[in-house]
Amino acid sequence: MVSVTVNNKTIEKPEQNANVNDLMNFVLNEVLHDDEVITSIDIDGRELSYEEEQSSLAMPVSNYKDINFSTTSSYELAFDALNDCSTYIETIIAKIAQYTELQNDNKQEQANMMFGEVIEIMDLYVQLMAKIYKTVRKRHQEQLRHTNTFQTLEIHLLSIMKAMIPAKEKNDIIMLNDLLEYELIDNLTQWKIKAIPELKKLRDL
Repeated sequence: MVSVTVNNKTIEKPEQNANVNDLMNFVLNEVLHDDEVITSIDIDGRELSYEEEQSSLAMPVSNYKDINFSTTSSYELAFDALNDCSTYIETIIAKIAQYTELQNDNKQEQANMMFGEVIEIMDLYVQLMAKIYKTVRKRHQEQLRHTNTFQTLEIHLLSIMKAMIPAKEKNDIIMLNDLLEYELIDNLTQWKIKAIPELKKLRDL
């Protein structure tokens, strides 16, 4: 009979002959708290890769000896993701430098592709930071009430991104380069030295 555990603690599993996906939904809906998420699945003593997880979901639970779901809170996950934000910033700044170099070398097609990459990563960064802030704010409303660093930088960042699109469409290279090399890099640097450290400090409170 299969042993089912969550963070290596045995749970009561559904009686019916379910597949792994049914079991995972049961754990999500009946076992975990609202702020918990599954981070990995170990089957028969081995942590599955993402691809292996997907192929295992349709398999009957009875095919295995033991299944363990590792979980964490969305709060802890937010702080783990916060550590990745500095990497996002470094990547964006590096791509801006590549874009500028391509522009200076008059390699317009490659420069356009690089600009598209900058915008794509910026969108991901904005979405990630918004989710992190929303999660952290639930537990630290009082502390965050005394600072507007996040809101100020977010508003400025969104205004820069909004201004970049028409500048690109009008092929206003001077305006676009100014927005990228000065406005955007300065804003991202402020995230790195102010906003991210401010949020990280809250983890220990």
